[in-house]
Amino acid sequence: MLICAIFVSAAPSAFAEQNTLLKRSPQALPVAITIDAENLIELYQSVPQLRIVDSRHPQDHGQGHIEKSFNLPLEDTDCAALARLADSKDQSFVFYCNGNDADASMAAIQIASDCGYRRLFWFRGGFVEWEDKDYPYLIE
Repeated sequence: MLICAIFVSAAPSAFAEQNTLLKRSPQALPVAITIDAENLIELYQSVPQLRIVDSRHPQDHGQGHIEKSFNLPLEDTDCAALARLADSKDQSFVFYCNGNDADASMAAIQIASDCGYRRLFWFRGGFVEWEDKDYPYLIE
């Protein structure tokens, strides 16, 4: 797996501090834990059955996405769609989108919370951060 080959001890980046587009989105969501790329790698390695949800449009997902992520565009995100990805309401989910204003992933997290899921993580920097750090990704 490509993600496992990345060193978890990579130095944290000031990406979120430097990216003015990210500054327009909130630093945190009350129903989710905000993470960065390094935290996502740690979760991937330590949380069995972690579901990584790409909230972007299928075209964006096809042009590049994090390995093992499920493409569930915001317009298709509802309780039934999440239930197809989850073993239970205790399922751990990471949501991401492009990372610019992060509107899609923020809205998807709110839907997941409203559906009763509580182990929610927001990869705030999204695919832009992932790609900026030169982490591997898949293209379909």
